[in-house]
Amino acid sequence: MKKTLKLIISPLVLLLLLAAGCGPPSNNLPLYQRSMIVQTPHAEHAVLAKASLEVKQIPQSETQIRVVYLRGTPYEMGFQHGTLLRAEVQGVYNKLIGLLKLKVEQDMLDEVYDLMAPYIPLEEQEEMRGLAHGANVPLRVVHWIHVIPGSFEYGQKKRFLKGAVATSCSNLLAFGRATRNGELYHLRVLDWARYFHLQSWPVVLVHRPEIGHASVTFSYAGFIGAVTGMNDQQLTFGEMGYGDPPGESLEGIPFVFLFRKMMREADSIEDIKRSIEAVQRTNSYVFVFGDAKPQAGHAKGRLFIADRGRVLNFAENTHMVDEREGGDSYPAVDDVVYGGHSGEKLHASILEHYGMIDPETLKIIADQVSLKSNLHNVILRPRTMEAWFSNASLAKGVQGKASRQPWVHFDFSQALRD
Repeated sequence: MKKTLKLIISPLVLLLLLAAGCGPPSNNLPLYQRSMIVQTPHAEHAVLAKASLEVKQIPQSETQIRVVYLRGTPYEMGFQHGTLLRAEVQGVYNKLIGLLKLKVEQDMLDEVYDLMAPYIPLEEQEEMRGLAHGANVPLRVVHWIHVIPGSFEYGQKKRFLKGAVATSCSNLLAFGRATRNGELYHLRVLDWARYFHLQSWPVVLVHRPEIGHASVTFSYAGFIGAVTGMNDQQLTFGEMGYGDPPGESLEGIPFVFLFRKMMREADSIEDIKRSIEAVQRTNSYVFVFGDAKPQAGHAKGRLFIADRGRVLNFAENTHMVDEREGGDSYPAVDDVVYGGHSGEKLHASILEHYGMIDPETLKIIADQVSLKSNLHNVILRPRTMEAWFSNASLAKGVQGKASRQPWVHFDFSQALRD
């Protein structure tokens, strides 16, 4: 009996030891040797003086949301992020890389980044470099973290990623007759890999670049890419994974950097459309964008299906039909653009609350349509630059999903328009 018990326990102990000792590589280079920009204490102070950090406590929770106000060049904003959140960034990376190493080889992460690198905008490459220097971590580890979203959506990921699961999300854009006051709202539901425990380190990044538009990104410490956001042109940004059609590739711009590029450069949905069509795309996604500007003839909302070889776009008040085999179909609802994993359920929720949609009803809808993997939810009101954010807890099951947690309100009107 003892021998059998030993055989049962030993693998468990081995796994615990493996997990405890498989964090990311450490950095052994001093900052002033690594950086071509921050080479003296005076230069370091000058860069950090442009930024600030605000900490908001989530009600009825031990988790805090850190709001980082970044300003300057891409490198400077990355350095500010890494320095002000150094402990949090290192915490995320230790946890995430430790788990990731059980699924994928480090060399494969390098290979994936090299496939994407030629298509990543220089601004984001420099911001990642600054982040690595500020957080005192190797640059290659920052690169690893930023290839994760694209790798998880890649149809052929099983070639190099063990046990990866498909992910899905939902988006709802409503305005005009659909909402209580005619206001435009965008609900973004992120259902993604709660087992990574990113919910322990929620971060809101407010970027004020020297060139380009200001923006706000709802993210996690150490991640500069955007999956949910809004810019100072009253544009909102949300995405969803969309199956694995033939022809997907990792040789293209990751959508998390495409979003950052568009948030920085786009004035309208037409600008967004041109950007999506112009870039080298990778995997299959559904994108939903909103525009709250009051000009007549301005598109209020748009849904795009974008993959390697095609871009389909559907305006508001349009029956969205993807004629590809297995493609989605969403019946038209006046002044609404929507899509997601639970399409029929989302459609029913929209009809149930039609004409009364506001932040409170959107919180209800988020709980109705989100999956057990619900990592975060954001409600955006771009005309006033307001947002409501809910973040998952570490509790297991449906009680831990983000839609069951307290919501935190933000007003970014001053931060984005100053």
